[in-house]
Amino acid sequence: MATKHDFHKVIIGRSELLNFVGTEAIGVPAKTDTGAYRSAVHAQNIHVDDEGLLHFDVLGGHPVCGTMAHTLNTTDYKTVWVANSFGHREARYEVKLKVKVGPKIFVAQFTLADRSKKIYPILLGRKLLNHRFLVDSSETSLDRISLKQKYGIEFPKDEEEGRDL
Repeated sequence: MATKHDFHKVIIGRSELLNFVGTEAIGVPAKTDTGAYRSAVHAQNIHVDDEGLLHFDVLGGHPVCGTMAHTLNTTDYKTVWVANSFGHREARYEVKLKVKVGPKIFVAQFTLADRSKKIYPILLGRKLLNHRFLVDSSETSLDRISLKQKYGIEFPKDEEEGRDL
């Protein structure tokens, strides 16, 4: 049931376009996942140097958005444990990134993950969604099939193929 506090929230769909504020990474496809607690972003070349500075390439090597890759460095990070839907747990670095989703600009926490086998390089979890957005799963800013066609991606057959979207 909607409350008076819900009226400031923006309605988003099952997938949205995200911008990394201050970079040229604009219009990055992101999947909304209300079952995921944390948000994740595709990253590679992740390492901590001798001074404790975390280095990583956001979107680097991803089949959809690899051309938008940019390198970031930060001392503001932590290690968290993330469990997937199969119960497998792994340690990941979590960083804060300034993003724009819909009309809202804010700083959110993202774990750094290998999403190279996923169509969407970004996953938006509940920590990012709560108190900002309402999710309507019948809506979307883009769909998987269009992304696969646009970028010539050969992933396994998609459940949405042949359906009215």
